[in-house]
Amino acid sequence: MRTDKERLDFLQKMTDLKEYTGTVILRDSTTGRGWRLHETEQEGAVKDVRQAIDIYMDKLGVENVER
Repeated sequence: MRTDKERLDFLQKMTDLKEYTGTVILRDSTTGRGWRLHETEQEGAVKDVRQAIDIYMDKLGVENVER
């Protein structure tokens, strides 16, 4: 089984290819259908996958995730 580090490293390598922008964001879907981690030019996008996740976690707050 793959580790979380391997998964995140894979996503970072995909981002580093800069097939579109080379920057990513984790955000709520604009249609209200969940969350999205994607490569984008959107304001707030960053070059590091882990940083994008951290920013979203800080914004949302871990205490707000549990139901």
